[in-house]
Amino acid sequence: MANLKDLNVAILTENGFEQVELISPKKAMEEAGVKVHIISPQKNEVRAWDETDWGITVSVDKHIDEARPEDYDGLVLPGGVLNPDKLRMNEKAVNFIRHFLEASKPLAVICHGPQTMIETGLLRGRTMTSYPSIRTDLINAGVNWVDEEVVVDNGLVSSRSPKDLDAFNRKLLEELAEGVHA
Repeated sequence: MANLKDLNVAILTENGFEQVELISPKKAMEEAGVKVHIISPQKNEVRAWDETDWGITVSVDKHIDEARPEDYDGLVLPGGVLNPDKLRMNEKAVNFIRHFLEASKPLAVICHGPQTMIETGLLRGRTMTSYPSIRTDLINAGVNWVDEEVVVDNGLVSSRSPKDLDAFNRKLLEELAEGVHA
């Protein structure tokens, strides 16, 4: 079991992330002592989507060009509709995510976030959940899709929507403490 205070976790995001899906897990990790970095293709800040309109801006800690996935013990991918659609078109972002899947490091994704993961080509055979509207996309990528508040598959944590954040955050911290899943 890893000491959470020794861990570095990346949150990879673009403009248009669902505000609460970044803020809530970030707060839960920081309260547990995890060091969290916001990684983005944007240089200085990213802007949230807050349910029906633009929300807060969040400072970017590292640009995707400078961030090395090897420096992080885990990865969080918030949802939102715009965010994953932008990230999935960014080869560096997809490769960043691919590292966590290949290394079996904890990776937590919520809502529409799995759309970006599809681009890695590494989801076949995994069990996940997501926002219902992308269920077919995940099934077509080879995912065993289930409708549950939180699903854990060998270090991969997934949830459906903001209403699942309490369960999502608990499992995220649990999987970070467990570390790499052989």
